[in-house]
Amino acid sequence: MSKAVLMGFLADVHCASESNLELEVDCSHIDWNEYKELILELEDLLSAIDEEHSVKSWLVKGRGLRARYRRVSAEDRRRRLHFSPFPSRFVNVLRNTRAYVYNLVAESCLVLESVGRRKVYLLPKHLAPFFVEAIERINEEVIEPLRKEIEDFRQGDDYLKIQQCLYRHKVDPTILKTAVFPIGNFVTDVLPVDFGYSVDVDEAYAKMRRTRAAKGLEILKRQIERRRREYALSAVSDVVNRILEMAEGLGGKRRKVRDAVKKTDGLMEICNSLGLRDVNERVLKPLKQICEARYYQRAKLAEELFGEKNLKEGVDKELKRLLA
Repeated sequence: MSKAVLMGFLADVHCASESNLELEVDCSHIDWNEYKELILELEDLLSAIDEEHSVKSWLVKGRGLRARYRRVSAEDRRRRLHFSPFPSRFVNVLRNTRAYVYNLVAESCLVLESVGRRKVYLLPKHLAPFFVEAIERINEEVIEPLRKEIEDFRQGDDYLKIQQCLYRHKVDPTILKTAVFPIGNFVTDVLPVDFGYSVDVDEAYAKMRRTRAAKGLEILKRQIERRRREYALSAVSDVVNRILEMAEGLGGKRRKVRDAVKKTDGLMEICNSLGLRDVNERVLKPLKQICEARYYQRAKLAEELFGEKNLKEGVDKELKRLLA
């Protein structure tokens, strides 16, 4: 495999969560019958609000509340009611937007390594302007209008009905007036990195080569080279997984083929920007050629280009040879 340049940005994205539209109400002071009546009435009210504010009300299936009960002691039995006082459409906007952003990250970035449940993403240099612009456009076109809708809803009759429902069941309704529902912008953090850095051309280390630090410089150089290779292999491995996903389910549908060709072109751009040209020449270009061929010709073409009739197996073997 040719030496990878790996220039770009370490990227992280912070997304607003739909949980920010929820609140928890303490119902420990009311008895069980009152508590159950509150849950039933509130469920009906919130379901009606969902139907009223839904674009397609016939798809709304009703609303359930999360009721929690905890016994601290014989005298201390706590009940909590967890719900969102807003139409489900507001919650769905945040949930769907977050899913869109995560998909954008998956398409634009490569995974360098995983730390627990979090991943370290490399955003290729040439994709960075489009990526950060897409996040900013989400804030302008989705998040800002949603904030206005939330404030308008809090001033309307439906929000007042929820407060009245709480009051009827001996729960302080001021919690809805004073509650804060912080919907922050989607934020992108980018840190420029260049894994092509070389100790040999760094002026700060030039004089140190003639001193006792020379040995330390050689150790530092070896560690940098080792880490660069690890990240290059991680980047290739991420490309591998995407290629195999495409190779598994092409079938004969033209739409799937077009999608596969489009994704292949996108991966080729990423690989070019990162210096992973061997992946392009030996895997992505042949794969694109197979995708564009007739359905009945693919097995024969896969055998010619990858040595296997099974496309997935052929791609897998070629990538293993690249990583060797």
